[in-house]
Amino acid sequence: MKRDIAVNVLYANRPAASWETDRKRFLGDNEYGTWGDPVSLKNEKLSNKDTYRGDIIAALQLDLGTVAPGQTVSAITVLQQCKELSTVKTSCNAYTTEAEVDKAFAELNAFWDNYLSILTVKTPSEAFNSMINLHNPRQCYTTKIWSRYLSLYQLGYGSDRGIGFRDSSQDTMGVIPQIPEEARELMEKLLSVQSTDGSAYHQFNPLSMEAGRGDSAEYEDRPHFYSDDQLWIVLAVSAYLKETGNYSFLDKKIPFYEKDKTDKPLETGTVYEHLKRAVTFTRKNTGKHKLPLLGFADWNDTVNLPTGAESIFTANLYGWALNELSEICEYRGEKKQKAEFSKWYDDMKKAVLENAWDGDWFVRYYDEKGEPVGSKSNEYGKLWLNAQSWSLLSGFAADSDKGRTAMNAVKKHLATDKGIKLSWPGYNGFDPQKGGVTTYPPGAKENGGIFLHPNPWAIMAETILGDGDQAFKYYNSVNPAANNDTIDEYECEPYCYAQNILSDEHPLFGMGRNSWLSGTSSWMYQSSTRNILGIRPEHTGLRIDPCIPKDWKEFSIERKCRGALYKIVVKNPSGKSKGISSLVVDGKPVAGNVIPYFADGTHTVEATM
Repeated sequence: MKRDIAVNVLYANRPAASWETDRKRFLGDNEYGTWGDPVSLKNEKLSNKDTYRGDIIAALQLDLGTVAPGQTVSAITVLQQCKELSTVKTSCNAYTTEAEVDKAFAELNAFWDNYLSILTVKTPSEAFNSMINLHNPRQCYTTKIWSRYLSLYQLGYGSDRGIGFRDSSQDTMGVIPQIPEEARELMEKLLSVQSTDGSAYHQFNPLSMEAGRGDSAEYEDRPHFYSDDQLWIVLAVSAYLKETGNYSFLDKKIPFYEKDKTDKPLETGTVYEHLKRAVTFTRKNTGKHKLPLLGFADWNDTVNLPTGAESIFTANLYGWALNELSEICEYRGEKKQKAEFSKWYDDMKKAVLENAWDGDWFVRYYDEKGEPVGSKSNEYGKLWLNAQSWSLLSGFAADSDKGRTAMNAVKKHLATDKGIKLSWPGYNGFDPQKGGVTTYPPGAKENGGIFLHPNPWAIMAETILGDGDQAFKYYNSVNPAANNDTIDEYECEPYCYAQNILSDEHPLFGMGRNSWLSGTSSWMYQSSTRNILGIRPEHTGLRIDPCIPKDWKEFSIERKCRGALYKIVVKNPSGKSKGISSLVVDGKPVAGNVIPYFADGTHTVEATM
């Protein structure tokens, strides 16, 4: 065993009568036994043999002696990782008494009590309350820690997969209210794998910080960038600034990824410079319709059109990122820079509205020949969810009828009672010009399946349009806590978001897969707390802007932010979905719907719709 690598250790506070390290020996050859009834336990002792290949486990047989009626006998087992072999013996002295174990569990409980106390809600929906108060933030934490690189479903570790730039940028947004500094530390790692040209390396190993360009490296004839990657970090940093008020973070210097022969970074820039280069890269890389070049792919990794294709999704993400940067400029008093970002925004808005509208919805891509993908003229993949919802998230279609028309198309063609399909109709056979999306059967994953990650974006779009009933209907359709009557069909945990659900184009409609490590968790948490409940930190204060079902007469929320606790009660006597008519803070009327930040204390907020 090498002495300079991590060593996994299982030990107990009692002597082991025997031990086992091989899964096959423990369960039985060819897994004849089960975890509930291992074959090895039919013998008096385990094998006491080392294992050098195959599936390695750790099992200890502890002799508790004869236990008399009413007698309690305890044993403590600990699984831990040591930095090197020489530290194992010392490490095994920890947690050998019940007092030490109780102390460790008390510390763990205190962490979760604090984590979950940052935001608590009470609404007329118990299924909603259950997810927001416990299960959803718990999943957000898990996803932030593990990204996608330690999974029961996705394979690979290190620079060939590792932590995804876009994945973790979005994951941080789901935990910023609870652990803002941990989120900031991850953002710094992400920014350190940004290229000097503003693009981002697609993924990196969190231990070695070795970064890679993703699957694009396997195709010499395709671009080696993902058009959306670098833009997500703009949204994440902006959310962190609004939550914490730590604007000095913008001035922190972080190196770009490229290094010289001595492993010294070629260039270093402030966080603010990193963000500006991110949007500048998109502005400089546009195609025939003045829309962003797709690169190898955008958010949808499985659509890999030839070089020259354009992405309407990335156009909208770019618009959102520019809006965030414009707000930062306004807060910092940078009028000239804000004017430049505003012009870039207007240019892209014009390109989207003039070139991407297909009559009843927005197209999703233009291929390398300038032909639309996601158009009524296509046989398959006529309509794509993200092109519709993101036209509102960017604001490009928020002030025209196009946004409402596009979301009506979503409701008509994509929405099911088990979630919203990513596209329609599914491709029926492999198409090398489209890529991996066509390798799935219709109704599965990205090929017309209910891919859950974009569902909260549709929820957010409906709240922008002011339709709280539709937004909550979409929320409930994918909330596992609201669908316990079909849990056997769902086949995933009833408290956890999956990555995807097979759609009505598939014979197994309703079956969920790939739970836990999904961007769904972060965006479901954001869409429910920031858009449905409408409690949003802004640069100048806490905005109260709910968009709820009309039959909700009242809800309450406790929200900690910037050192203060806000106890908020929202009343809806007129049965509205959106709009605050009055706001009272600590007994005093406040104009508008933004509460100026308090530095400390507890503050009561009464909002009437």
